[in-house]
Amino acid sequence: MALYDNKYWLLSHIRNSFISTDDTGMCELIMTGEEGVRKHLKQSLDSYPDDEDSEDEDDLSHESYDLQLDTDFPLRYRSNTAVRLEKLEQVKKRTGRIKHIKWETNKNELSEEQIDQLFVKKEPKVIEPKQSLFSKTFKEHKMMPINPYMDYAKFDGSGQVNLQVKKYRIFLTMLPEHQRNYPLAVCCTSSAKIQELIGLILLKCSTMYEDYPWKPVNNYGLYITEEDGEVDRDFPNLDPRENIAKFGFACLGLVEHSDPSKCVSFGNSETVTIRKFDYNDKKGKDSSKQDQEKQITTDLHLMDVHKKAMEAPLYKSFKVYMINKMRAKVEIHLGISGEKIEIDPVQKNSKFVLVKQKPINHDMDMIAWCEPIETTKSNKMTFKIIYSHSFANAENVSSPTLQSSASFKSYEFEADQSIAEEIVNKINLILDLRSSDTRKEYLAAQERKYYKKKALI
Repeated sequence: MALYDNKYWLLSHIRNSFISTDDTGMCELIMTGEEGVRKHLKQSLDSYPDDEDSEDEDDLSHESYDLQLDTDFPLRYRSNTAVRLEKLEQVKKRTGRIKHIKWETNKNELSEEQIDQLFVKKEPKVIEPKQSLFSKTFKEHKMMPINPYMDYAKFDGSGQVNLQVKKYRIFLTMLPEHQRNYPLAVCCTSSAKIQELIGLILLKCSTMYEDYPWKPVNNYGLYITEEDGEVDRDFPNLDPRENIAKFGFACLGLVEHSDPSKCVSFGNSETVTIRKFDYNDKKGKDSSKQDQEKQITTDLHLMDVHKKAMEAPLYKSFKVYMINKMRAKVEIHLGISGEKIEIDPVQKNSKFVLVKQKPINHDMDMIAWCEPIETTKSNKMTFKIIYSHSFANAENVSSPTLQSSASFKSYEFEADQSIAEEIVNKINLILDLRSSDTRKEYLAAQERKYYKKKALI
């Protein structure tokens, strides 16, 4: 209550109270002179005035002690009256844009035609879907017959990424002469069989040569063919049930059989092509059954020889013993293929080894001969492999198991009689097919020795 005794405080409080509530600003104009009187009285009462005091402090001292106005917002807020007036103006503008329609019931009843004209049903436009050229072609040829070889399309290797494939050049022997000279390139997956490869070939042929009347898969066979397109008739057709990875031929010929029943299958999964003779013309009507059985036996024997000749280039490993200079036996793995011969010793943990055999590789062109030497009573056979010393590698020449001769060297091996005979036949068949210069040189040297011995006798 002591503050009410100060007239200057009361004047400041009244002035600020009126100013904060008066929107017209009249109170502020009336009370503008009070600050000058207060300042003059203050200076007269102060015995030691300070000239350096800022006027800002004096200006702030006369303000209200209860109302602290923010200096950042010097403008006064709008009053409620102004806000209401502005809202009323906005409402008038909105109502001016509103159109009022009075709804009244029509006393005159409308006819059905008039009602239909008021609410006419709009029919939506039917948008015809666009049809591609492929869809039109597919619908036009929907009733065409299905290709009977379509099931073999899954064995096509063209475009495959993670699968092993094999490429072939197929000569079509049933086509006219001006077309059969150009081979058909076929790419097939390695897991397919010969019969499936024939089906894939017929699938491609049916699309390329539509005019030719193609027959079922069983009516065709694949034969070994030279690069010029000549079919090797000495060998039978490839077994339809064998995998194509078993054969390493790049050129094959597709031959059409007049009688598909000429391929005879036996229980040991071996397919034999039997030659058909007209015994009425060649041997007469009195040919006996024994001659027929003899002919069939001869054909089966030839087939066995041909099959071994076809399987000879395939890689196969044998476990045999190698005989060195000191007649010591070393157990090795003898690997034989159409390209080379590998001699790989069997690894043993024994520390006491008299002779350590190194692994040796020889190209098949270096091999000259393979022949058996002797057969023991314990059903063991010794055989030797002769190779050219002049074409041998330097590391193989220093091997302690080599046996010196004029121009050739040899290895001696021992194995069971059946295994040894198989090895000798396999190597000789490969040598007959390759006919290398080393083999020719060895045969010529043997022939010269024979004539020298004959001249001495």
